[in-house]
Amino acid sequence: MPVQAIASAPADEPGAAWLTPDHPLAGVAARHCAGHLHIDPADLLGGVACGSAWATALTDDLLFAIECGLPLDIEPDPSYIDDVAVRRAMRGEALELTELERAEVRRRLAEVRARRNRGYRFVCSRAAAARREAR
Repeated sequence: MPVQAIASAPADEPGAAWLTPDHPLAGVAARHCAGHLHIDPADLLGGVACGSAWATALTDDLLFAIECGLPLDIEPDPSYIDDVAVRRAMRGEALELTELERAEVRRRLAEVRARRNRGYRFVCSRAAAARREAR
């Protein structure tokens, strides 16, 4: 019985260029690939993961989308603000945010500062009050 070898697509073939580190599933494919033994780093498609790991990641993603009735082609909403990323950035984590998310972080931090300063604008320490009375 003949054996068929599955080889990675050359760079000039359609579809080979989109399996890159920028792909949304690159991290998932890399985690799948971490358990595989690779002799040659050239076996990694896009420098990320082997073909088997990419296939697993892509298939799992497709099956999840079908099972949950999600659309297969999703266009990103330019007005979307990732609330989790905003909260993490407010805690001081260095994240890559969109301009809208950065504006939301600034707005929320200003709101927190305003809440903390409300009612305390003219408050001074007891020592300062005593100095004023002594004049």
